[in-house]
Amino acid sequence: MKTNTKLLLLLLSGLLIGACAKQSAMTDLTEWDLVWISDSSGWDVAQVYAAMIEEDTGIKVNVHDDWIGGLPAARVYHALLGEPTASVTLEQLADEIREAEVIVFYGNPEESWEEGNPADWLCVNEIGKNYVRNCEMETFDSYIQILEGIYAKIFELRAGQPTIVRAFDAYNPLIAHFKEEGSYDDCKTCWANYNAAIHQAAASYNVPVAEVALAWNGPDWDQDPVALGYTKDGVHPNEEGARVIAEALRELGYEPVNKGR
Repeated sequence: MKTNTKLLLLLLSGLLIGACAKQSAMTDLTEWDLVWISDSSGWDVAQVYAAMIEEDTGIKVNVHDDWIGGLPAARVYHALLGEPTASVTLEQLADEIREAEVIVFYGNPEESWEEGNPADWLCVNEIGKNYVRNCEMETFDSYIQILEGIYAKIFELRAGQPTIVRAFDAYNPLIAHFKEEGSYDDCKTCWANYNAAIHQAAASYNVPVAEVALAWNGPDWDQDPVALGYTKDGVHPNEEGARVIAEALRELGYEPVNKGR
């Protein structure tokens, strides 16, 4: 066997042993803490996901459900940097993350638009007011940087401890209205770039992303989640919608994340 091949096999063997050791360190615990960070698209999902983890692993899960309505990722980032915040939930976030074996994160791009090329579109929840002027991928540059900053802080706070870090991308409940209003094609482009930004930032830190947009809106972004019975008010997840989101996370498994940078 050539020397280079031997070295490669040794390297792969070492990585496998390290991954197994991390997995074993987690499964040896009798309890996990789950920190759930999201806006209202994650309303009532944390407990559902926790129950799935317990069913799959036999490990008790203590839930810290930190969803905040309209939560921008930028506020999470600044809170983790230790900057002042009026939110008690965000103020205690860093301490919770230090002790959390499972962390799920989603935050929207509000308050993190690219300064020199700001986004100018509305395709969220203002029925009858949707428009698109600018949502090019470049407008999400600052959002991507903030998401990456959040992942960096999470790993810093965890200080090398094995951690299951997960993200999820963004569903949209208003597709039927977009079609009625004639804003569907433009909004579809914006939403694709929005979710691409989420995936790009997560990939930089090897964080798996649950494809909630796929589950709620379908592969062609033409599936109406309201008609499917996923919402309790036309926007936020009901019991079935929460189950679908949690199931998308469940499909990612429970492998700890190796810091990507």
